Amino acid sequence: MRDYLTILILIFTFLISCDDDSKIYSVGEDFVDLNTRIVQIDTLSLKPSTIILDSLITSNTGRLLIGASQDNVFGKVTSQSYFETSISNFEINDDAVYDSIALILHYDHYYYGDTTQVQTYKVHEITETFEPNNNDDDNFYNTSKLKFSDEILGELSFTPHPIKKDSIYILLNNSLGEKLFNGILNNDINNFDDLTQIFKGVTIIPDKNSNTMLGFNYSSSSTPQSNSVIRMYYTVEDEDDEDNDYYKDLFISSSSQQFNQITSDKTNTLLSAITDDEYILPSSKTNNVSYIQSGTGIGMRINIPSIKNVSALEGNGTSLYASLKMYPLKESYNDRISLVDSLVVYVVDHKNRIIEQLSGFDGSVVYATLTSNNDEFNENCYYTTDISLFTEEILANTYNDDYALLFLLSDYNKSINSVLVHDSHSSETKMKLSLTYMLY
Repeated sequence: MRDYLTILILIFTFLISCDDDSKIYSVGEDFVDLNTRIVQIDTLSLKPSTIILDSLITSNTGRLLIGASQDNVFGKVTSQSYFETSISNFEINDDAVYDSIALILHYDHYYYGDTTQVQTYKVHEITETFEPNNNDDDNFYNTSKLKFSDEILGELSFTPHPIKKDSIYILLNNSLGEKLFNGILNNDINNFDDLTQIFKGVTIIPDKNSNTMLGFNYSSSSTPQSNSVIRMYYTVEDEDDEDNDYYKDLFISSSSQQFNQITSDKTNTLLSAITDDEYILPSSKTNNVSYIQSGTGIGMRINIPSIKNVSALEGNGTSLYASLKMYPLKESYNDRISLVDSLVVYVVDHKNRIIEQLSGFDGSVVYATLTSNNDEFNENCYYTTDISLFTEEILANTYNDDYALLFLLSDYNKSINSVLVHDSHSSETKMKLSLTYMLY
């Protein structure tokens, strides 16, 4: 009778200790066997590290990311944006007179860094066909670039207001405006192909010494009011006193024809030790912290080398539930730089190649989610993720022993947000794996 009572207490303890009370585990008749035991293990060793992915797709993100950032942790990061344009119709009144042309960039309210600093953007005309260099791939990456003219089409120095204001206005060289206006007026530009023969698009280059990154909206349509466009102004004179001012928008031709080139210089940082995308930099060499940063491909890798030791426990067994708990470094976030609500998790091999996104037993995608009680000292701020299926696949030999988990930010290809995470050697904020294992 005492053995049965012990089993019931263990089952009850297991059920109420789960992070998510919506998880229901079927017990079944096997628990009638007095040899069945449930074991809670939280001493498995973890090997956190930092890696850098070779490249990230930065086309089709819906954001023009422009600016620079520099600090002692990640070094210097710069984002330069490229896009191709189109027009909804290629008609201009025969009596029209050209006026001016400008680039209008609409804030999407994303910013990173010091928005009190004056920013300088320079606009240049692209001089080669707007297409990826790799013939086997239709995507542009953070490492992609296109040739552009040395001549500056337009330049603006401004203090950004990404929340209070809606847009910035950069006046462009009239030589471009007149070329486009006369081309349409004289029927030299009658369709998209004609346009791209004469004008292949622009790139926007930030001041690399600034410390602010900004996001701008765009749509491959002429209709949204908050669309970033090149706007050509003209007038049509007539005999009445009505408004004779008109404009024609050159909007981004498609989301696949816009990308952000994001470069990173990690000289004199701890991350400079990473030489290629297969290099794994252990947290022991980075002050017991692992790094994650969007835009640059920097991610946190976690190996669980001792997971196989569980199989050495006497008897047959199976993993019921496994949860990973991770604490962000307090110094890496504040009122100005907030933590993201979730991290994307992937299964990767020994060369950091992505195998698949982490999932649960029900097939749904699993994220690492933030718990924050907003206490004065941020003591209860941590990420947790359910890795039950991952541990079971390792134990069942479905996954290789050297498979690991890779953590990235959800906006990993269109921002430069970052998270620093304590490893398992910290005292009160140590990374920990809790495994509930059933022996039968």
